[in-house]
Amino acid sequence: MKPERVNTDDLIEQLAAGAGPIPPHRATGRAAACAGLALAASVVVVWMTLGPRPDLVEVIGQPAFLLRQAYALALAGLAAWLMLRLGQPGAPVRLPLIGIGGLAVAVMGLVGLEQAGLDGSERMDALLGQSWTLCSIRVATISLVTTPFILFAARRSAPTRPVRAGFAAGVVAGALAASAYGFYCAEITATFVATWYTVGILVAGVMGAAVGRWALRW
Repeated sequence: MKPERVNTDDLIEQLAAGAGPIPPHRATGRAAACAGLALAASVVVVWMTLGPRPDLVEVIGQPAFLLRQAYALALAGLAAWLMLRLGQPGAPVRLPLIGIGGLAVAVMGLVGLEQAGLDGSERMDALLGQSWTLCSIRVATISLVTTPFILFAARRSAPTRPVRAGFAAGVVAGALAASAYGFYCAEITATFVATWYTVGILVAGVMGAAVGRWALRW
């Protein structure tokens, strides 16, 4: 008796009949939990290796400190939104990209206002501070602690563009690392934060893209 020929398309339809997209709320909850663990782990690492800044209690409520934290955490949230969209095949990414662009414009506006009120030497001081050679390296290094948590969250979805998803995950990890580093760092100018914190975050993004190329492939 000749065996019945199986149609490949019919087989795929049968296998996928009970499948469905990952519920957005489940993916969001998982990402939030992983981000919380990543931030906690990075704060512990900063505390144990660098220690908190001596005047942390006095400055923690000051506008400059809060704005620096707001920038890092807002970027982490927007990049996580982008990462989650990239983990849903066919999902649009326009809104999170617009959000990131809007954040960049807002930060550059603050930098412009700050620079407008300074003279030549003060502008350079605002850019370099006292630790410009170390800031980006430290943020990127701390992101090595946060990246595995975020990549785990990204891996649990279904990214069809692993390099882009990995970059977004790396930016999330870098931004969380920057937030943790802020408890040690004494630099508060918008120019410094917008430059050297961002460079460290982007380095973390590049590392995330490199790892995501194979870690997020499915």
